[in-house]
Amino acid sequence: MAQESVPMGRRADTAADSKAVLLTPTAPDPLRLTHPTSTMITWGAVGLGYSLIGGSFRRLTVPAEIATLLPGAAIVWYALRPDTNRFPAPDAAINRRTTLPWAVLAVAFGIWELYAAARGSTHAHPTLSILLGPLIDPPPARAAGYVAWLLAGVWVVRR
Repeated sequence: MAQESVPMGRRADTAADSKAVLLTPTAPDPLRLTHPTSTMITWGAVGLGYSLIGGSFRRLTVPAEIATLLPGAAIVWYALRPDTNRFPAPDAAINRRTTLPWAVLAVAFGIWELYAAARGSTHAHPTLSILLGPLIDPPPARAAGYVAWLLAGVWVVRR
């Protein structure tokens, strides 16, 4: 039998090593631009193609809603799978001093959106969709929005 390259001269197929490998949870490798895997390239191409198709639909239409719902449902399914690799949680505790301003900002934004929607989204009190309308009107901008939305969804699921 040939000796494999294993530290300390141990064989890699011993019972202790195989149990340690099975019991050790594996964290996913961070996405690297230098060595993408074929799976990453395939899913990236599928996501880009889907974003181009979804970006071609007009805003606030049934096809655009379906184009948003389908990958959203797929990402939720991916999140609920027990074998989904996740990044380990950070060791640092959440600090109230740095979290409080973001929470206040999120609550203020939510109140503003609800108020503007209740008032009928006038020019004096527009919602975010009215403000961003001219920016996301061209199909390439909507496709870029789909790409950002898909990437953010996968990142959130893996956290």
